[in-house]
Amino acid sequence: MRRLLAALALVGAGGLPAAQEPADLLAAARVVGEAAAWENEYVRVWYQLLEYPAAERRVAESRPVVLYVRVTSETDVAGTHLLQAPRGVRSLWRPGVVPCGVRVEMLARPPAPPALGEPDTDPPRGATTEEHRRYRLILAAFRPQDYWVGTGRLPSVTIFLSDGVVEVRTQGVRRKMGVRACDAFWFEAFTRLTVVHDDPVGAAIVQLSPAASS
Repeated sequence: MRRLLAALALVGAGGLPAAQEPADLLAAARVVGEAAAWENEYVRVWYQLLEYPAAERRVAESRPVVLYVRVTSETDVAGTHLLQAPRGVRSLWRPGVVPCGVRVEMLARPPAPPALGEPDTDPPRGATTEEHRRYRLILAAFRPQDYWVGTGRLPSVTIFLSDGVVEVRTQGVRRKMGVRACDAFWFEAFTRLTVVHDDPVGAAIVQLSPAASS
Protein backbone atom coordinates (compact mmCIF):
# COMPACT_ATOMS: atom_id res chain seq x y z
CA MET A 1 0.00 0.00 0.00
CA ARG A 2 2.82 2.41 0.86
CA ARG A 3 4.51 1.71 -2.49
CA LEU A 4 1.25 2.41 -4.33
CA LEU A 5 0.78 5.70 -2.48
CA ALA A 6 4.38 6.69 -3.22
CA ALA A 7 3.90 5.94 -6.90
CA LEU A 8 0.69 7.96 -7.01
CA ALA A 9 2.46 10.85 -5.29
CA LEU A 10 5.18 10.80 -7.93
CA VAL A 11 2.62 10.80 -10.73
CA GLY A 12 0.90 13.75 -9.12
CA ALA A 13 4.25 15.54 -8.85
CA GLY A 14 4.84 15.29 -12.58
CA GLY A 15 5.70 11.71 -13.54
CA LEU A 16 7.50 8.55 -12.59
CA PRO A 17 11.18 8.61 -11.55
CA ALA A 18 13.65 8.58 -14.42
CA ALA A 19 14.90 5.14 -15.45
CA GLN A 20 18.34 4.39 -14.02
CA GLU A 21 19.04 0.79 -14.99
CA PRO A 22 21.19 0.68 -18.15
CA ALA A 23 18.58 -1.36 -20.05
CA ASP A 24 15.91 1.20 -19.18
CA LEU A 25 18.20 4.05 -20.15
CA LEU A 26 18.93 2.36 -23.48
CA ALA A 27 15.20 2.09 -24.17
CA ALA A 28 14.60 5.71 -23.16
CA ALA A 29 17.67 7.33 -24.72
CA ARG A 30 17.48 8.96 -28.12
CA VAL A 31 20.33 8.93 -30.67
CA VAL A 32 20.72 12.57 -31.70
CA GLY A 33 23.81 12.23 -33.85
CA GLU A 34 26.66 10.02 -34.96
CA ALA A 35 30.24 11.06 -35.55
CA ALA A 36 32.99 9.07 -37.22
CA ALA A 37 35.90 8.70 -34.80
CA TRP A 38 38.62 6.89 -36.74
CA GLU A 39 39.33 3.73 -38.71
CA ASN A 40 42.17 1.46 -39.70
CA GLU A 41 42.30 -1.70 -41.79
CA TYR A 42 40.66 -3.75 -39.03
CA VAL A 43 37.90 -1.58 -37.52
CA ARG A 44 35.84 1.54 -38.08
CA VAL A 45 34.72 3.36 -34.92
CA TRP A 46 31.77 5.73 -34.48
CA TYR A 47 30.50 7.78 -31.54
CA GLN A 48 26.71 7.72 -31.19
CA LEU A 49 25.59 10.83 -29.30
CA LEU A 50 22.67 10.25 -26.96
CA GLU A 51 20.03 12.31 -25.23
CA TYR A 52 18.71 11.02 -21.90
CA PRO A 53 15.24 11.96 -20.62
CA ALA A 54 15.22 15.09 -18.48
CA ALA A 55 15.81 14.49 -14.78
CA GLU A 56 16.76 16.35 -11.64
CA ARG A 57 20.47 17.00 -11.22
CA ARG A 58 21.04 14.26 -8.63
CA VAL A 59 19.58 11.66 -11.00
CA ALA A 60 21.35 13.04 -14.07
CA GLU A 61 24.72 12.95 -12.35
CA SER A 62 24.32 9.27 -11.52
CA ARG A 63 23.78 8.19 -15.12
CA PRO A 64 26.65 6.65 -17.13
CA VAL A 65 28.47 8.83 -19.63
CA VAL A 66 29.16 5.79 -21.85
CA LEU A 67 26.02 3.67 -22.10
CA TYR A 68 27.02 0.89 -24.50
CA VAL A 69 29.43 -0.49 -27.04
CA ARG A 70 27.86 -1.99 -30.17
CA VAL A 71 30.03 -4.37 -32.19
CA THR A 72 29.03 -5.15 -35.78
CA SER A 73 30.43 -6.96 -38.79
CA GLU A 74 29.24 -8.02 -42.23
CA THR A 75 28.72 -11.61 -41.10
CA ASP A 76 27.51 -11.26 -37.48
CA VAL A 77 24.38 -9.85 -35.91
CA ALA A 78 25.17 -6.69 -33.97
CA GLY A 79 25.98 -7.23 -30.30
CA THR A 80 25.03 -4.37 -28.00
CA HIS A 81 26.73 -4.48 -24.60
CA LEU A 82 25.54 -2.17 -21.84
CA LEU A 83 28.42 -0.71 -19.86
CA GLN A 84 28.64 0.06 -16.19
CA ALA A 85 31.86 1.48 -14.82
CA PRO A 86 33.68 -1.14 -12.71
CA ARG A 87 33.49 -0.85 -8.94
CA GLY A 88 35.76 1.80 -7.50
CA VAL A 89 35.63 4.02 -10.59
CA ARG A 90 34.23 7.41 -9.65
CA SER A 91 31.54 8.98 -11.80
CA LEU A 92 32.94 12.16 -13.32
CA TRP A 93 29.77 13.78 -14.62
CA ARG A 94 30.24 17.44 -15.44
CA PRO A 95 27.97 20.17 -16.88
CA GLY A 96 27.73 19.97 -20.66
CA VAL A 97 28.77 16.32 -20.94
CA VAL A 98 27.04 14.44 -23.76
CA PRO A 99 26.29 10.76 -23.07
CA CYS A 100 27.29 8.41 -25.84
CA GLY A 101 27.48 4.91 -27.18
CA VAL A 102 30.38 3.56 -29.23
CA ARG A 103 29.89 1.54 -32.40
CA VAL A 104 32.76 -0.69 -33.50
CA GLU A 105 32.47 -2.00 -37.05
CA MET A 106 34.82 -4.93 -37.62
CA LEU A 107 36.35 -4.91 -41.10
CA ALA A 108 39.01 -7.64 -40.99
CA ARG A 109 40.75 -9.89 -38.51
CA PRO A 110 44.17 -8.71 -37.35
CA PRO A 111 47.14 -11.06 -37.65
CA ALA A 112 47.97 -13.31 -34.73
CA PRO A 113 50.14 -11.59 -32.12
CA PRO A 114 53.73 -12.75 -31.57
CA ALA A 115 54.08 -15.72 -29.25
CA LEU A 116 56.52 -13.79 -27.08
CA GLY A 117 54.84 -10.57 -26.06
CA GLU A 118 55.65 -7.99 -23.43
CA PRO A 119 55.06 -9.41 -19.93
CA ASP A 120 52.77 -7.79 -17.38
CA THR A 121 50.26 -6.48 -19.92
CA ASP A 122 47.22 -8.52 -18.88
CA PRO A 123 44.14 -6.58 -17.67
CA PRO A 124 43.97 -5.71 -13.96
CA ARG A 125 42.86 -8.22 -11.37
CA GLY A 126 39.09 -8.30 -11.00
CA ALA A 127 38.36 -7.54 -14.67
CA THR A 128 35.31 -9.29 -16.13
CA THR A 129 35.38 -11.00 -19.52
CA GLU A 130 32.70 -11.91 -22.07
CA GLU A 131 33.69 -14.24 -24.90
CA HIS A 132 32.14 -13.79 -28.36
CA ARG A 133 32.78 -15.40 -31.72
CA ARG A 134 35.04 -12.71 -33.16
CA TYR A 135 35.96 -10.66 -30.13
CA ARG A 136 36.30 -10.58 -26.36
CA LEU A 137 34.84 -7.80 -24.19
CA ILE A 138 36.70 -6.95 -20.98
CA LEU A 139 35.56 -4.46 -18.32
CA ALA A 140 38.45 -3.32 -16.15
CA ALA A 141 39.38 -0.73 -13.55
CA PHE A 142 42.96 0.57 -13.84
CA ARG A 143 44.37 1.72 -10.50
CA PRO A 144 46.79 4.62 -10.11
CA GLN A 145 50.49 3.77 -10.42
CA ASP A 146 49.88 0.09 -11.24
CA TYR A 147 52.67 -0.45 -13.78
CA TRP A 148 52.14 -4.17 -14.36
CA VAL A 149 48.82 -4.28 -16.24
CA GLY A 150 47.56 -3.55 -19.73
CA THR A 151 44.96 -4.29 -22.37
CA GLY A 152 45.91 -7.91 -23.03
CA ARG A 153 47.67 -10.07 -25.57
CA LEU A 154 45.34 -9.15 -28.46
CA PRO A 155 44.91 -5.82 -30.26
CA SER A 156 41.88 -3.89 -29.08
CA VAL A 157 39.55 -0.96 -29.32
CA THR A 158 39.78 0.40 -25.77
CA ILE A 159 36.97 2.72 -24.66
CA PHE A 160 37.48 4.79 -21.53
CA LEU A 161 34.55 4.98 -19.11
CA SER A 162 35.88 7.82 -16.95
CA ASP A 163 38.34 10.72 -17.14
CA GLY A 164 42.00 10.57 -16.21
CA VAL A 165 45.62 10.73 -17.30
CA VAL A 166 47.27 7.55 -18.54
CA GLU A 167 50.62 6.39 -19.83
CA VAL A 168 50.49 4.01 -22.77
CA ARG A 169 53.45 1.81 -23.67
CA THR A 170 53.51 -0.33 -26.81
CA GLN A 171 56.57 -2.03 -28.30
CA GLY A 172 58.91 0.20 -26.32
CA VAL A 173 57.16 3.44 -27.31
CA ARG A 174 55.73 5.36 -24.34
CA ARG A 175 53.32 8.30 -24.36
CA LYS A 176 51.24 10.10 -21.76
CA MET A 177 47.78 11.44 -22.56
CA GLY A 178 44.64 12.78 -20.93
CA VAL A 179 41.50 10.76 -21.64
CA ARG A 180 37.80 11.42 -21.17
CA ALA A 181 34.85 9.08 -20.89
CA CYS A 182 33.85 7.85 -24.38
CA ASP A 183 37.34 8.26 -25.89
CA ALA A 184 38.15 5.17 -27.97
CA PHE A 185 41.65 4.16 -29.09
CA TRP A 186 43.28 1.37 -31.07
CA PHE A 187 45.92 -0.36 -28.97
CA GLU A 188 48.24 -2.99 -30.39
CA ALA A 189 48.69 -6.38 -28.75
CA PHE A 190 50.59 -6.37 -25.44
CA THR A 191 49.92 -2.70 -24.64
CA ARG A 192 50.72 -1.59 -21.09
CA LEU A 193 48.34 0.99 -19.62
CA THR A 194 49.17 2.90 -16.43
CA VAL A 195 47.05 5.52 -14.68
CA VAL A 196 49.19 8.45 -13.54
CA HIS A 197 46.25 10.42 -12.14
CA ASP A 198 44.81 10.18 -8.61
CA ASP A 199 41.63 8.27 -9.47
CA PRO A 200 41.05 4.82 -11.02
CA VAL A 201 40.06 4.82 -14.68
CA GLY A 202 37.45 2.44 -16.09
CA ALA A 203 37.79 0.89 -19.55
CA ALA A 204 35.84 -1.39 -21.87
CA ILE A 205 38.33 -3.36 -23.97
CA VAL A 206 37.11 -4.95 -27.21
CA GLN A 207 39.85 -7.43 -28.10
CA LEU A 208 39.73 -8.63 -31.70
CA SER A 209 40.22 -12.32 -32.41
CA PRO A 210 43.14 -12.86 -34.80
CA ALA A 211 43.04 -14.40 -38.24
CA ALA A 212 43.78 -18.11 -38.46
CA SER A 213 47.43 -18.93 -39.09
CA SER A 214 48.16 -19.88 -42.68
